[in-house]
Amino acid sequence: MEAMDNAFEMLNKSQRLALKLTTDTISTIVSMGRTGLTQPEELLTQVTTLLGAVGDLAGATAQPLQTFITRQRELADTMASLAQAQADLAELVNVVAQRHADIVESLESVTAPLFGLVVKEPPAPPAP
Repeated sequence: MEAMDNAFEMLNKSQRLALKLTTDTISTIVSMGRTGLTQPEELLTQVTTLLGAVGDLAGATAQPLQTFITRQRELADTMASLAQAQADLAELVNVVAQRHADIVESLESVTAPLFGLVVKEPPAPPAP
């Protein structure tokens, strides 16, 4: 969870930086338009900085998102493996239960005549 917090914190910082640079650049463009473009080199610096920030923002946004998606894929794969293991275990328990029922049926068949000789009534099954 800490890695996710760091990723979102990094994304948040990058977005705030890009927003500040965008605001500063727009303010500079508006200001230069009013002053008759007396400082074109300042505008170029601001636009270059903005483009760099946009590139950084894209990288900062893509990496945490890619990490998040990768972790979600790993989680989905783990859950699928667990579901398959549970299904295999359920099938195994079903086979064991059927074999046990077959053994009990055989024992009942073998012991029924003996109980008929010794006991007038077959024993009642225990209460659950």
